[in-house]
Amino acid sequence: MSASKPRRPRREALTISRPELLVEGSDTAFRGLIHDLMAYAHHIEACRDGFGAIIGLTGVQYEILMIVRRFGAVDAAAGPGISVGQVAARLHRSGAFTTIETTKLVGRGVIDKRADTTDGRKVLLALTPAGEALARTLAPYQQQVNDVLFECLDKRGFEALMALARDLVACGDRAVALSGFLVGQAAVRAA
Repeated sequence: MSASKPRRPRREALTISRPELLVEGSDTAFRGLIHDLMAYAHHIEACRDGFGAIIGLTGVQYEILMIVRRFGAVDAAAGPGISVGQVAARLHRSGAFTTIETTKLVGRGVIDKRADTTDGRKVLLALTPAGEALARTLAPYQQQVNDVLFECLDKRGFEALMALARDLVACGDRAVALSGFLVGQAAVRAA
């Protein structure tokens, strides 16, 4: 039986190269941050799904309902509404996916779909009175859950998080585009 030599810790390849995100040359803290952000995103998604369930919608349908309610600004020429493309952009989803989900909401009678009077090629979405009533019934639930979901933030932390989230979404858009490109390149190399 031979004496075993002590093993040196295995050095994994870094998952990030930006020095400002490395701690003592290690990406361990960065990887921990990614896992924490993913866990929090799952929590937000679970709360979103819960809000949808309360009013008989899926989480994505709830999110569309809220986007149409909050961002369907009134344009004097076009009237109230938000385009399917604008909803898709806010969701960071495809127009086709958004069209399918909004069609379901139109079928449920909570969203109204009509042609934009200033641009007949566009479809505008607006809440119906039934959709507005559903959204209003959620406010007490949203308030309770959101108060707990963000209870660790003070005013300064909230303002900092808003700025960071805006920046991270923009970085995320570019990272998803790059990831899609790299997946395509890997598929070409594998073929």
